[in-house]
Amino acid sequence: MARVVLHIGTYKTGTTYLQTLCHLNRAQLAQAGVIYPPCGDGYAQHGLAALWLDVPDAVASAQQAGGAQALWQTLTDRYARAPGTLFLSSELFSHWGRSRIDLADLASRLSAFEDICLVYSLRQQADLAQSIWLQAAKFKSPRPIHRFVRKAFERRQIEDVRLDHASVHETLLGHFSPSQIKLVDYHQASRSPGGIGQTFLDLLDAGLDVSQLTPPPPESVNTSPAPLTYWVATQITRGQQQPSEKLIRLVHQALGLEQGQPTSLLARYEYQKFQSRFGPGNAALVARVQSTQSGFSFAEGSVPKDMMFRDDVTQAHWAEIAALLYNERAQEVSFLERLRKRWRLG
Repeated sequence: MARVVLHIGTYKTGTTYLQTLCHLNRAQLAQAGVIYPPCGDGYAQHGLAALWLDVPDAVASAQQAGGAQALWQTLTDRYARAPGTLFLSSELFSHWGRSRIDLADLASRLSAFEDICLVYSLRQQADLAQSIWLQAAKFKSPRPIHRFVRKAFERRQIEDVRLDHASVHETLLGHFSPSQIKLVDYHQASRSPGGIGQTFLDLLDAGLDVSQLTPPPPESVNTSPAPLTYWVATQITRGQQQPSEKLIRLVHQALGLEQGQPTSLLARYEYQKFQSRFGPGNAALVARVQSTQSGFSFAEGSVPKDMMFRDDVTQAHWAEIAALLYNERAQEVSFLERLRKRWRLG
């Protein structure tokens, strides 16, 4: 039976890790009956989305593979009537910007396969919003956090990412049957044995253990930096440059954080507002899918008691940061003076 599993994201739910894992282990997956085809020069299938989106990642990937139309035709011709599972993954399929995926056209193209599974990964909205801010700060520039959070509440969307998962599910139901849609809780999947990788290997019926596969190198995985320390560091650099590792370590020390202690760049009231704003919709979504995905849950976990929020950063913390920076600078000046003196004496 020809089966297609299309993983549509969303952003910041381990997509880069999963796509890189599959990219590095194509041959082993193929032996297990799972085809993860190359779609351009990259680890994901972003080029397939170029049929509807004009975003750079999609366009560049499609051009390298001869165009999005040719990509889709190749997939249909090769795999729509072949045994096994075709696995496709691109978070661009959950892109909700000015240009959007034509879901009716997508459903029509996938209909050539006997079995269709659309996988949508969910992440709690407060954590998702925070992760998106960090992503933008790393690759663009840090935005004022108050304005960022306010827009998230007003629009229920951040940039091209919809925060209202219940609404996304309703949109998908307009083109796919309930049984064709599979939801994955990012929080639960990442903490389960084998993590995100094993969750998807099981979903694909690959019969493989993630420990058997070549893991992605750490530098290839798009991991977000420590939230609060990174935000504080960007306030010091004023967004004019990326905070150095030395500065981030210094901030971590000044905040008195323990190794692995959770932090949030949100204030406590903002974190709670995310829960109250989206909690009812999340609960309604869980109730809606129970008939087709028994046992699925997406409940807000308890906030760790030792989590440090943005409004926990006090004047004393800022004073400690200033003192450490001053001492760091004084040591550098002293070192340079010693070098100059040796050079003169020499």
